[in-house]
Amino acid sequence: MLKVRENRRELSSRIEIARMAVGGSFAVLAIAYWYVQIVQGGHYFDLSENNRIRSVKLTAPRGYVLDRKGSVLVENEPAYSLQLYRRESKSLESSVEFAVRLLGLPEDQVRARVARGRRYPEFVPIPIAENLTLEEVAEVEARAPEHPEFAVSISQRRLYKRGGSAAHVLGYLAEATPDQIRASANEYRMGDWMGQKGIESSYEKLLSGTNGEKRVIVDSHAREIAEESRIESRPGQNLFLTLDRDLQEIAEESFADKVGSAVALDPKTGQILALVSSPSYDPNWFTRRVTSEEWSGLLNDENKPLQNRAIQNMYSPGSVFKIFLAYGALALNEVDPNARVFCPGYATFYGRTFHCHRKGGHGWVDLRNAIKLSCDVYFYNLGRRLGVDRISEIAHAFGFGEPTGLDLAHEKAGLVPSEEWARTKRGARWYPSETISLAIGQGPLLMTPLQVARAVSALIEGGRLPTPHLFLASQDPKTGVRLRYDSPPKKSLAIDPTRLSIVKNGMWAVVNEPGGTAFGSRVPGIEAGGKTGTVQVVGRESVVRAGADRHLLEDHAWFTAFAPIDDPKIVVVVFVEHGGHGSAAAAPIARRLLARYFGIPLPPAPGEPGFQRASSRPATAPPARKAVSP
Repeated sequence: MLKVRENRRELSSRIEIARMAVGGSFAVLAIAYWYVQIVQGGHYFDLSENNRIRSVKLTAPRGYVLDRKGSVLVENEPAYSLQLYRRESKSLESSVEFAVRLLGLPEDQVRARVARGRRYPEFVPIPIAENLTLEEVAEVEARAPEHPEFAVSISQRRLYKRGGSAAHVLGYLAEATPDQIRASANEYRMGDWMGQKGIESSYEKLLSGTNGEKRVIVDSHAREIAEESRIESRPGQNLFLTLDRDLQEIAEESFADKVGSAVALDPKTGQILALVSSPSYDPNWFTRRVTSEEWSGLLNDENKPLQNRAIQNMYSPGSVFKIFLAYGALALNEVDPNARVFCPGYATFYGRTFHCHRKGGHGWVDLRNAIKLSCDVYFYNLGRRLGVDRISEIAHAFGFGEPTGLDLAHEKAGLVPSEEWARTKRGARWYPSETISLAIGQGPLLMTPLQVARAVSALIEGGRLPTPHLFLASQDPKTGVRLRYDSPPKKSLAIDPTRLSIVKNGMWAVVNEPGGTAFGSRVPGIEAGGKTGTVQVVGRESVVRAGADRHLLEDHAWFTAFAPIDDPKIVVVVFVEHGGHGSAAAAPIARRLLARYFGIPLPPAPGEPGFQRASSRPATAPPARKAVSP
């Protein structure tokens, strides 16, 4: 019993001590609370009123874009922008008036930005203007006591070092639209810029990096007092393209006064060495906000500079298609390459007369000479023998009628007609006379310049259809580690070397033998093969009656070439809208590209100072394998 009483006294003592400890703690807290609220209350009230926390985005440096040799095509430069912190504005009306007055901005533009910014939390700044001058920056800073809601942020803007060069490849940046922001799951926010076209769009994730953020304390005059926290940005990857800057610029110079496109391609790898669409535009226009008037001018330009003619415009291939038809007919055993056809300058099929491009005709021609001279009558007969559906099969085998898989958006598939296509799409049957025109690449057979380059590559490389691409490698700017292009499996078709040699020999004759349609565009010291093409655009009489520009009466001009003949390293395709004949308008451009690629100085061309007519003595033809008669 005594022991129980002692335990109770000990427990009571401990409880009393605990009560005193708790009571003391509350007393300390009460004193501290009294001190903070009463003694220091005014001080902390001033801090809460005069100091604010701002969230400042740390924009990730966007990756550079370089050509295959390391020449910088796109980089960044510093830029100043004006931002409005809505919760710090005493009057949004006053803030709008200040921005309009200070920068001379359109009032409706500023109001629209403020209205759009009100959809976001108050701590998210509203971007008001970009590309402030140093004088404007100084004025904003000087007026900070009156307008602490405004802040100048230092960011980077895109600089396309060569203006409009390779614009359709590179693309441009523009502010992310509300739809794009929503689609990104708010990874982007108002005022962020993102790739809209070209490589800038295709490799947006790679180039953009990851933005950071810092939270800073500022006083009532918008002066930064302290940094509360920081998350660093991660810079974007540098991107190496397959383009050769020198080759690209030569092609662009050649199109200075022309409308059309040129593509230079490595036939073995699919690497694009040059890709030109003319006319072009300057992507630097978009680093500032393009006005509605400027944008309307670009969209309504009759030459459509924003279109990438190499992949978005579809054209009839004209006589360029003859090389594919020739090989297809050989593969199907539908032609004896040694059999000759007489060309009087015209031929009659199904009650209609079809003319050859040479009014007097070519006389007796075999397959090789039909390619060399581009004899229409020979291919009229070949087309009649094959029929539309087998011509369609040949075209599809070479990749026509489907996108090439290029790493740029909005590539067109082209069109390959057939009897079924006529019934289902046109709502009418296919007429046999249409097949005659189809055999020389006229009619509803449509393809892009890039598709032609890919198909030529497949033909001369034993049937391997490469995937054209612009991405060569990416590089981490911090570590220098590179990731190279991973080539997808190539689609293949069976190409017989013996039959191929017949077609290649004809293409060799086009460039290297007198009478060849591109004989005047051969490059000294280079064994090249090629094929010209001319496409009638519209009936001449109807255009004249309509009073159209006489330039629009001219035919479209094609030329494709590859070199060297035995081990091709490059394929070139040139297309000139309303250029006239392929031999006169397109082939000289390809000649310049081949000469630059192989480092061969060219003598002056016709019309240039110092031009002298070259000897007509032919080069030595490459040995052709013995043809197999079907």
